[in-house]
Amino acid sequence: AVTVVMPTSMWEGEVGQVVRDVYAYPAEGLPQEEPLFDLNQMPPEVFSGFARSGRNIIWIGLSNQIEVRLDENYYARPQTMAVFSAPETDALIESLISQATKVIDRFKAQDRKERLRRIQKATFDQHGLEAQFGLQMTMPSNYRVVKRGAQTLWLQRETQKGHINLLVYTTQYDPEMIASQNLNKAIAVRDSIGKAFVPGRLPNTHMITEAAYEPYTYTTQFTGKPALEVRGTWEVKGDFMAGPFLQYVIADKEKGYNLVMEGFVFAPSAAKRDYIFEVETILKSTREAETP
Repeated sequence: AVTVVMPTSMWEGEVGQVVRDVYAYPAEGLPQEEPLFDLNQMPPEVFSGFARSGRNIIWIGLSNQIEVRLDENYYARPQTMAVFSAPETDALIESLISQATKVIDRFKAQDRKERLRRIQKATFDQHGLEAQFGLQMTMPSNYRVVKRGAQTLWLQRETQKGHINLLVYTTQYDPEMIASQNLNKAIAVRDSIGKAFVPGRLPNTHMITEAAYEPYTYTTQFTGKPALEVRGTWEVKGDFMAGPFLQYVIADKEKGYNLVMEGFVFAPSAAKRDYIFEVETILKSTREAETP
């Protein structure tokens, strides 16, 4: 959630619409539209006491000069507050749009850090990732191993209406797939693992990447190695099961393979944004196991 501190008249006008367009647009890769952040607007005169304890805050107002800054732990800890002020509306809107990516990245990083802190209070350590892949990963204690293969591991935790799943596996070393963001190759690899390793509820069914919606791809890095980030939706071929997935494909030149880490969510009739955020937090906690 994000607290938006600005006059109500401004919130109801052009500036407020820009804030909603930037910070509450639909999160990528979800089967139903859910906002990137839940926004809670309040006028400056009521922004006091407990209201100031929020983790993510955007403060917007008119002043004599243009000011854009990010304050850390100003009223509470942990907290990031993005401050935007300008003499007139057009300059405010320009600042909001130009700085959106930086602010969103900072908010998400802060949220991941806080989620990880909570997870670390009770973690599941018997996953065997260190022995099998040379990796350490931080996940809540209610995960369990569903299935293990020679080069594949499937973990899961049950939710109120479904389950969250993590897959870790290795495939042929292919740095070009990542460098060129080759989505067809990434989907082919993903679907081959789905067919071999992730069956559906009915006989002769298995998980595939949903063809109706093209996934989003980005290049990134994991532990200093080039990686591909893929966000999209999955379905079960031959059954009515579907949901969002988040995948990272990492080119590990030293080990001579591509490492694939993925989370997929099955939560019919429930919101899925926060589940995928849990997946992202867990996967981004991955680090190389320490050598003795």
